[in-house]
Amino acid sequence: MERARLRWSAPARIRTRRRMRVPLPRLRLPAARLRIPVPRLRLPAVRLQIPVPRLRLPAVRLRLPATPKDWPVAARVGAALGVLALVAGGSATQLASAPARHPVVIADPDPNHRPAAWLLQQEQLAPAPPLPPAAAPPAPPPPVVSAAPALRPHEVFGFAPYWTLPSAGGFDLAHLTTLAYFGVDAGADGSLVQSGPGWTGYQSQDLVDLINRAHAAGDRVVLSVECFDQSSLDRLTSDPQADQHLADAIVAAVAAKSMDGANIDFEGTGSADRAGMVRLVEYLSQRLRAANPHWQVTVDTYTGSATDTNGFFDVRSMANAVDAFFVMAYDMERSDAPSPNAPLTGRTPSDAEAVAGYLSAVPASKVVLGVPFYGYQWATTDNTPGSPATSGPAAVTYAQLRSTSAPVYWDSQSDVPWTAYQDPAGQWHEAYFDDPHSVALKAQLANQAHLAGVGIWALGMDGNDPAMMAALVGGAQVVKSYSPAPAPTTTTSSTSTSTTSSTSTTSTTAPKQKSSGTSGGTSGGSGSGSGGSSPPVTQPPPPTTVPTLPKL
Repeated sequence: MERARLRWSAPARIRTRRRMRVPLPRLRLPAARLRIPVPRLRLPAVRLQIPVPRLRLPAVRLRLPATPKDWPVAARVGAALGVLALVAGGSATQLASAPARHPVVIADPDPNHRPAAWLLQQEQLAPAPPLPPAAAPPAPPPPVVSAAPALRPHEVFGFAPYWTLPSAGGFDLAHLTTLAYFGVDAGADGSLVQSGPGWTGYQSQDLVDLINRAHAAGDRVVLSVECFDQSSLDRLTSDPQADQHLADAIVAAVAAKSMDGANIDFEGTGSADRAGMVRLVEYLSQRLRAANPHWQVTVDTYTGSATDTNGFFDVRSMANAVDAFFVMAYDMERSDAPSPNAPLTGRTPSDAEAVAGYLSAVPASKVVLGVPFYGYQWATTDNTPGSPATSGPAAVTYAQLRSTSAPVYWDSQSDVPWTAYQDPAGQWHEAYFDDPHSVALKAQLANQAHLAGVGIWALGMDGNDPAMMAALVGGAQVVKSYSPAPAPTTTTSSTSTSTTSSTSTTSTTAPKQKSSGTSGGTSGGSGSGSGGSSPPVTQPPPPTTVPTLPKL
């Protein structure tokens, strides 16, 4: 049998393509909210300069709120526009085309015309009152004071000089928010001078009683530390060791009398100490707040310190270190002729220009507008407004002028009162001062500019007349009346005969003076219902009105 021959061969390669369908489940995922963090951007502050039109505003009658806490708070820009509109005047039709109005640059006073000059004159002429030493220190401040913010919503800041301590029982503490004892002197080495009438007052029982009464009324009490000697200021602003001694001394002096902060009244001149003064204020503020974060720190500055870049104070650089600037808006009179101590408008410098300048440099909440309770008088050749002076000026308080029987006139250019009278020897005198009517106008200016508040230099100079405080805090009627301006006379009779005619003109503008367009003013005294009065007037004309600042 034949063996079969078998041959194996590999099977052919099979190529196949299959479509596989694999069922996939449907997945429903829950909705999720994604929060992507967005960084916060802090953009640098930008100062906007907004052109301010010249506005002529209609005359209206206003009444300020009865209490400071009712006064509104508004934006800084609106305040600046309002003040500048008051200064500018003009027509409302120029709204679109009027150029920007920059603040008026007001130079620092010369050394003999600083507010300190008046004080030095007082110290030389008036003997220090006898003040018995304190038997015990003041009581600690109550929590309503010690835990309160450094500034109230509307500050009423009053200086109490040592020579007014005997009459401090008549101070209206109910309307004050801060009382500053004036004061103690700082030496060149940073020590507090422990001699002189200011130190005697600091150690007196009268001050202890005043501090306790002020705290009971809810007022803050601060110590005013002053230095008017330029050589001492040169060292204090350049010597770190003197600064340290000064800070140590102020902290100890404030704590020893249970006070609530310090007021720095360093009145220098020139720009040599400008940067050093900034460093000194920053250091003192740091030390005081380290001792007690609730203590108040204020600095007294000149009328034009906000605009004078060559002056002693650099308010822009100091602003963050202080709670407020007390603007000494007075001593603006001329030395050669009778003129206003603190004109509201119509002259340079003036309160309105000072406010506009400060608003251009620092927040309104850092500004306290100082108001004088005194004026200046000159011996003159006759009784015409601005008559050539034969001597003066000499400081005179409102209380002294109020005690006379001289007629009172109104200077509608500056919105302040003035008087002319003859002494027993027949010598004519003219005096410009502030009374409740002009004080009310200044309070209105501060209110409409939304400033931190108003201040007084100084308590007691008004004879504790309630009408002055009523005007300062807004409780004054808006009506005033004054004698018509006197006719020129050089007679030696004891009274002027030009104020007795019942047919005299109703204008209160003094002759030979150009009106600024803001005649009249709010009133403060006779209608306040507080018991006080202005100096006597004769043959009053009809009430006048005052233009209001725009409410923006």
